Order: sequence, then C-alpha cells, then structure tokens
Amino acid sequence: MNIHLKTAAILLATLIIGMVCGALILGAFARDRLQPPPQVTRERFVERWVRMVRPDQEQLQRIREVVGEHEPGFRENYMRHRQEMQVLVDSLHRDLEPILTETQLERIKQIRERRERIREFRRDGDREPRRGRNGPGGRGGPGGRGGPDGRSGQGEGDRADRQDGDRSEERRNRGVN
Repeated sequence: MNIHLKTAAILLATLIIGMVCGALILGAFARDRLQPPPQVTRERFVERWVRMVRPDQEQLQRIREVVGEHEPGFRENYMRHRQEMQVLVDSLHRDLEPILTETQLERIKQIRERRERIREFRRDGDREPRRGRNGPGGRGGPGGRGGPDGRSGQGEGDRADRQDGDRSEERRNRGVN
C-alpha cells in the first residue's frame, strides 16, 4: 500500500475515533443537564439533613422527626422570601427602564423569560431541554456571550447556572447518574 494512502487512512481513522469519543462525552454531559432538577419535598429536605449530620442508628429516627417538623416553616419562609425578592426585582427593573437602552432592556427581558422557563421546567418536571444558556458549553462556552473575563455578566441567569452545577456536582458525589 502506498505511504500516502496509509497516512490518509490513519488520519481518517483518528478523526472518526475523535468524533465518536466527542459525541459520547457530549451525550453524557447533555444527559446530565437535561434531567429535571429534583423537587424539594419533605423527604428530600429530611434526607439532606441526615446526610449532613450522619447520625448513628439511635439518633436517626428522632432526627428525621425533628427535621420533618421544621420543614414546613422552611418552605413557607422560602416562598415568602422569593415573593418579596420578586417585588424588589420588579421595582428595580421599573426604575432602570428610563435609563437603559433598548438593547439592555431586551437583554433583561430575555433573562427574565429564561428564568421563567426554568421555573416552569422545574415545576412541571417535563423533559424539554433548557436552551439559551450561552450556547452548548454553558457560561462562556462555545457560542457563548461571555465577556473578556469569560463570564456572561447576566447576573440573574448566572445564579440558575450555579444552582444547576451544584445539583450536578451533588449527584456525582452521591454516585447518581
């Protein structure tokens, strides 16, 4: 066989192997990102505390009871806090509106819509993928709108990305795929 033909065959095989490996890796990351985040239920709240405390067998049942009794208060406080924060954010947006350009207002509108879609996704638990997060690679990844420091500068959207990353890391630490 000709040396040029062998070289071309080796390069082609290397390219194909690289494409297959890349597709497998991308699929693994996509599968993790497309899973709906776990709903915070009483059981999850209690189990999170059990994992943090690591009680012995004698303590386990009593700790579950005590934490379970406090869960409704945490949930109520969280929901009240979210509503109060939303009022503040709405007020801020109204006050900024006369100052900002059309492009800046459109950017804020897109971020708010994306947050609402994420909130609906979490509430409904459907399997629709979340798009519009600075491209396929996440913050500052390929197709991203990141600034010179690699950050997106989107504020509110960044918080959702961090929370999703924290959940993914938590699943990896527990060995859940």
